[in-house]
Amino acid sequence: MKIIGVIPARWSSSRFPGKPLREILGKAMIHRVWDQVKKCKNLTEVLIATDDQRIAEYCRSNNLSVIMTSSNHATGSDRIAEVAMKTAGDIFVNIQGDEPLIEPESIDTVTECLKSSIDRGIEVSTGYIKPATQGQCENSSVVHLVPSLDGCVITFSRYPVPHQFADAVPRTIHVGLYAFTRSALNLFSTLTRGPIERAESIEIMRFLEHGHRVACVQVKSGSVGVDTPEDLLAVESILENIK
Repeated sequence: MKIIGVIPARWSSSRFPGKPLREILGKAMIHRVWDQVKKCKNLTEVLIATDDQRIAEYCRSNNLSVIMTSSNHATGSDRIAEVAMKTAGDIFVNIQGDEPLIEPESIDTVTECLKSSIDRGIEVSTGYIKPATQGQCENSSVVHLVPSLDGCVITFSRYPVPHQFADAVPRTIHVGLYAFTRSALNLFSTLTRGPIERAESIEIMRFLEHGHRVACVQVKSGSVGVDTPEDLLAVESILENIK
């Protein structure tokens, strides 16, 4: 089985333009993500998918495999769907390009979750961590995932769900890491964006809104997403302490 890890990287960002090439302790962020992803045991190949020539040129100059994609994609998974149209593979893993501390083990875990779910007719998997902190529950940039008893997603939301009415249930944090079969990506690119996906800006809701199941699995915590220059400084501090 050929499993392709794909790292979407775009220049445009309302809060932090050009962040894939911003340096973290002397190395571009996208390069640090690449280094982590290359440690995965399950991936056959790793590609960086971009629509920007500056990012592509950096990748080529540093021997990072890169593929050019359209600038018209609404989400990173739409970009991955284009990669799947151009690249031979059985499973494609969408790995966020702004998480330089991503755990290779988490990527492998989500990939294994999909491989074990295909026999159940499920062709998409994702990850979550728990429990959510109070600060994360109060932060609308954090996405919560509610798992079912059989290891699938009930829903995603930027609200801290489920509501603690009768019993206290540990809230989880969705990890923006997805594994798709080729056919699931082909389907994703044909589905319309539903009202909940558009309202909450959670791309994987597209499958749920159209009646498809998504498998989920708990993964290790520790990754830090870089959405702002302040986040980048936080990652630098973590890496300096690791040294």
